[in-house]
Parts: sequence; C-alpha cells; structure tokens
Amino acid sequence: MARADTEPYPEADRADGCPRPRDVFSLIGHKRAEVSFAALLANDTLHHAWLISGPTGIGKATLAYRMIRTVLGGQPQNIGRLDVPADDPVAQRVQSLGHGDFLLIRRPFDMKTKKLRSEIPIAEARKIGQFFSRKASEGGWRVCLIDSIDEMNRNASNALLKILEEPPKRALLILLSNAPGRLLPTIRSRCMPLALRPVPEIELRDWLAKCVNAEDRDIEAAIKLAAGAPGKALAYVQNADTVLRPLARFINGFPAQNARLYHSISDTLSLAKNAASHDLFWQGLQDILHAQAVYAATGEWGGAFEPIALQRGADQWVAIRGDLNQMRLAGAGLNMNKKNVLLQGLMRIGAD
Repeated sequence: MARADTEPYPEADRADGCPRPRDVFSLIGHKRAEVSFAALLANDTLHHAWLISGPTGIGKATLAYRMIRTVLGGQPQNIGRLDVPADDPVAQRVQSLGHGDFLLIRRPFDMKTKKLRSEIPIAEARKIGQFFSRKASEGGWRVCLIDSIDEMNRNASNALLKILEEPPKRALLILLSNAPGRLLPTIRSRCMPLALRPVPEIELRDWLAKCVNAEDRDIEAAIKLAAGAPGKALAYVQNADTVLRPLARFINGFPAQNARLYHSISDTLSLAKNAASHDLFWQGLQDILHAQAVYAATGEWGGAFEPIALQRGADQWVAIRGDLNQMRLAGAGLNMNKKNVLLQGLMRIGAD
C-alpha cells in the first residue's frame, strides 16, 4: 500500500496505506473497555499505567487515542464514552503532536541510514522521565503513549520500569503490545491489563461495507483472514489485487500445480512498492494452512476461500505451516531474495 500523505519520513506506528492512528476517530468494537475506562476517569480512580494488548489491527492505538483525548480534557459527545470529535481543540493538538502534555514514544527514524530503527532505544525511554519531571502545562494530566512496548530494547524497558515503580501524580502511561507474554513480568505487574477481544464478524462486515467500495467476495475473505481485527481486515481489502485474489487463484488451482502462477505471484510481491502486500500474503497463507489443519482434524472449515484440494492429515498441514514459517524467518534473517523465498514456500505447499 502506498503512503497517502506528505510526511517527510515513515512513522513506525503507522501501517502502510492506513491512516495514522491519531487521525482515526471512530472505533469498532471494544465498547466494554471504553466504558470501563471512562467510568474510572470520571470517578478519579484511574490507574497510572495501562497495558492494551491484542493482535495487530485489533484497534489498540485507536482506543488509546480516544483515552488520551478524553484524559487531556477533550469533550466526548456522549456521557460515559470517549468519543471526542475531530474538531475538538484538544483532539486537534493531540493529532498534530502539538499538545504539551502528550508524549508519543515509538521507533525513531534514523537520519543517517534513512530508515526506521528496528527497536526503541534507551534514548527514547529517557524522554519519558524528562517529560514527567515537568509540570503539566495545563495543570491536569500528562500522558505518554508507547507504541509499542514490544519494540523497546532491554535497556529502554529497564528505564521505563523505574518510572512505573514510582509514578508521578496525574501521570498516565499507555503501553501497546501485540505479545504481552514476552514483556518483563515486572512491567506487566505494574500495569492495568486491557486485552482487546476480536470484533464479531457481523460488525466487521457492516463496518467494512461502509468504509470501502469492495466486492462481497473480497470483504468475506478479508473478514475470515482478519480474525476479528478491523485494521487487518481493511488492509486486506485495500490490497485485494495483490493479496486476496492471488491467494484465491493459488488455492483454487489445486490439485494441479501452476509454476507460471507461482512465479507471477512471487515476482509481483517481491517489488519494493508491494512490501506491505508481501507481508499480508504470507500472513494470509499461514492462516489458511492453520485452517486446513483444523479442517483435516474436525471436518469443519473456518478459513477464507475453499479448502485446498489436497488429501492430507492435520499433522501434515501443521508440518507444512512450520516449514513455511522457518523459510520466512530464515529469509528475513539472512536477507535472502524475497521472490525466491516466497516461491519456495508456494511450491512446498503442493509438494508430496
């Protein structure tokens, strides 16, 4: 997906082709989490640190920004909710990163290499302590969002832990995580956990139909592959030409092998402009193989498209999925040619 704005450099908290999280004002699902947070804020019993977890695209950052706008004084449109409108002055300052009492921590852009850093270094974590050492510019709360805590290196995590152990007054830390189980136990224990649940398919279907002008088949495939994550579903639909339809052609072609199709898919997805589509295709392929294993074991099909027309047991599908995962990890670690790695993966699925 191509970038849709004129930002001078990539932003680590933004998926290619998707709006920046701070530009999103609507939330699908997670009403219970929102109402619970709003009640604690209204009663002045808000915990100083929150750990919002869930898979990529579930809505963690969208919910976090709704929290931030309200905590910093934005006026929700409905009592007991966090629906501060886009034209609210507080919302506008948060959106521009110009609010003096809001700090966003994310992987920085390295001006020397012209790339995003692979992790959040300790220098970024130190900004949090400096930020909270100052008085609130507007006399209220100070809020720091870390998107995401998974990307902090060990030194940065240790620096953050010191702040969590001795939180300043009227200070709020919001940590986003795709894999909270991998975090330091001492960090998890000092945060209020908020695990976001998958959004029901019926809600996703209605929401997607309003968001995009897409064919029903693409919407249905995206919903199955997204597993309840609105952002992921939207990404799949927006990449239908390079992800959903090639996946469908690949799967529907079995039991025959089609080397020309495999090369065509690999050629297209190896292009630099299709980096986001390349990753989505791999994710979709892995999800489909998981669905194949479940189908072989139970006879129940819950995946996208139709089952692959190959007679295999559940253990065989699990082994193939594991092989593809190893191929991708090895390819990324050794900086191998993307086309060759994907091509080998596609061929492995049809191999005896």
